[in-house]
Amino acid sequence: MSRATQKGKRGENEFCEWLCKNLNIKTDRIYNQASGHSADVSTDHFLFEVKRREQLSLSNWWHQVVVAKKYYENPDIIPVVAFRQNRQQWEFLLPANLLYGLDRGFIRLEEKIFIQLAISIIEK
Repeated sequence: MSRATQKGKRGENEFCEWLCKNLNIKTDRIYNQASGHSADVSTDHFLFEVKRREQLSLSNWWHQVVVAKKYYENPDIIPVVAFRQNRQQWEFLLPANLLYGLDRGFIRLEEKIFIQLAISIIEK
């Protein structure tokens, strides 16, 4: 297993722990990601692509999760990119239509705002 693959796996596991701690969501990483049609973590409401990288590639990551969403049976699942640089908090990319009614693109949210938004979506 390459160092990048190991770091990705650690980041996904770290994010699953974050979900449990902050949103009381217990989930595991998706293990069949090699198919190329899967994101890293899914819940009842969200489909997450998880990145632990110093160099940001937001548009590419967003494209990954949007493509992965096409292979999920739940049409209402919300694609999300969760990313974190070293010694930083998690940040999130979500569909712009959630807040602005736009038909494409993403918005970038800090951790505290994402938690509030996610709780409101989960409690609907």
